[in-house]
Amino acid sequence: MHELGTFELTYPCWALVHKDSIVSDEAGRPTGVTSPIKLLVFDDSSGGSMFPLFTDSDLAARFKKASSGLDDFVILAVKDATMMADGLRMVRGTADTVTLDKPEVKGKPYAIWPLEYAIRRVEAGDPL
Repeated sequence: MHELGTFELTYPCWALVHKDSIVSDEAGRPTGVTSPIKLLVFDDSSGGSMFPLFTDSDLAARFKKASSGLDDFVILAVKDATMMADGLRMVRGTADTVTLDKPEVKGKPYAIWPLEYAIRRVEAGDPL
């Protein structure tokens, strides 16, 4: 059992990735990602920037549809804590915070954590 007020992150969770970051085979099937991967980060209302994550692919798809200008982004599964920590480290210097289930997804609760806090917690295997 985790402490009250924390979020137990389960995998997969979902991120939006620029389509140029996806490597495909000759048949067009995804086989991997580029390094560094181009993850969606956007400006928030406080003058900072956020890296959005989603608890399921449907929420990511709804966010993408509700947001304009995201046609060049695809939904990517973040399969485990290692992949999550790598992604969080990749947005250092670009994002101030990480958000789960961004508030534009109506009817779904959301949470926001400072990026460095989230990196430490994920690397340690602790809840956010």
